[in-house]
Amino acid sequence: MKKRKLKGFVLPTLYVMIMAVLFLTISFLGNTFQDKIQYDNLTVDSLTDDESKPVISEQENVSNQEVILKPFTSEKVKVSKSFYSMQDDATVQQNSLVYYKNTYLQNSGLLYSCDEVFDVVSSLGGTVTNVTKDDILGNVVEITHNTNLKTVYYSLSTVEVKKDDFLDAGAIIGQSGDNNLENEKENCLLFEVYYNGEALDPEDFYNMNLEDLQ
Repeated sequence: MKKRKLKGFVLPTLYVMIMAVLFLTISFLGNTFQDKIQYDNLTVDSLTDDESKPVISEQENVSNQEVILKPFTSEKVKVSKSFYSMQDDATVQQNSLVYYKNTYLQNSGLLYSCDEVFDVVSSLGGTVTNVTKDDILGNVVEITHNTNLKTVYYSLSTVEVKKDDFLDAGAIIGQSGDNNLENEKENCLLFEVYYNGEALDPEDFYNMNLEDLQ
């Protein structure tokens, strides 16, 4: 029986085919592994860094926004005398005058009154910078909120804070009381707001943006 010899080009051809198959197999496995890594990075790192963090930051910004409060919580409290403004007409200005010992005084804040005692609270977070007693308006508490902004609370019957205390917005300062102004009820609060040394109408103050009062 005659033996057949393989032709010279057969072995090199088989070798090239085997190498090609190995190369394709390695390439396929490498692409699959790389896709798995990219998928893992997308589900863990990408979603956490690109999507979750901005949402959390936005929620934190909303929760950290401080709101300006009225200096009391009782719904029975009413405005007795409004803020005196040079821009108001004569009738409104007349109703904004405070009468004391035959003298009419321009009201530099809001005078609140009620038929019963009510708690007086801080309208904003700040530091108590003064606690005094006025001969006309009774106990007075001054709170500084920043270098340009402060609020003052007059006619307190009791004072629950002392100088240098730091108060959160809504913290109880004391309770309403009387003063020596004519025709005022026993439970009063005169509330004043000062920005850069100028008196602001508290009604405007309640609706202001705090960033504009820095």
